[in-house]
Amino acid sequence: MDAKPQKPKRSLFDRAINAFAVLILIFAAINEFSHLYRIPQTVAAAPLLYERHTSWSSTFPFVGSYFLMTPEGYDPKKSYPLVVALHGVSSRIYAAEALSSSSFRRAFPVFVMVPIAPARAFWATPENPAYQMKRNIPYPDHLPQVMAGIDAVAVSYSIDPRRVYIVGHSMGAAGVIGALERYPDRFAAGMASGGFWDAAETRHVNDPVWILHGSADPVMPFAQSRTLAADMKARGLPARFNALSGRGHDIGPTVYAKSELWNWLLSQRNNTQR
Repeated sequence: MDAKPQKPKRSLFDRAINAFAVLILIFAAINEFSHLYRIPQTVAAAPLLYERHTSWSSTFPFVGSYFLMTPEGYDPKKSYPLVVALHGVSSRIYAAEALSSSSFRRAFPVFVMVPIAPARAFWATPENPAYQMKRNIPYPDHLPQVMAGIDAVAVSYSIDPRRVYIVGHSMGAAGVIGALERYPDRFAAGMASGGFWDAAETRHVNDPVWILHGSADPVMPFAQSRTLAADMKARGLPARFNALSGRGHDIGPTVYAKSELWNWLLSQRNNTQR
């Protein structure tokens, strides 16, 4: 009877290469779903106010993660506004920070939803390559997970469907315009600071939007926001624009600390919803 051929012994180098490949796959998987465990700085600073939730959608990565702050003295018999605050590349969500302050919680009793995007994802990407942020590997836009999260919040809490708002800074501002363009009947209004978007890709926007940008922004071109607002106004859209003279990309804390903006935003209504 012939002896069974012995498997060749794997060298230490081969084993090391295989182990390294497994580690890369594990790291990639962890990074791909980083939104499920990452806690942004804004939420970490107010752990008693925000609670993590998950939602499901039909687009990759199929599961979304968001933090939710409920209004003080929440009464399910009443209807409340919902403010969706989109983060930028950093872990600061300036709108959520402002609405988390004790004075603003008293002045503006709203739900605040803070979606978290995977590390490689953008909220929304314009089709025009000139307006696209760089990324090495393509990744689906994360707006579908945001919409699934909004639906989940509306089912679980008493949300006024006419008063759902979306705000964001930088990458989050692009998500705001993208959301108003792609989901034109879902929001009452939006605010976008220090962002970017192609004016040609706003043909479905019909909600009021307030665009703000620092005139000396070295990260996102000021001219893009100015052109975007001017184009929308020329087409009769309810767009407002403010240039913060001499300011750079760090206008978020200044912008969202102004009660004037929140008074304007929360006075808007979505008349397509009942």
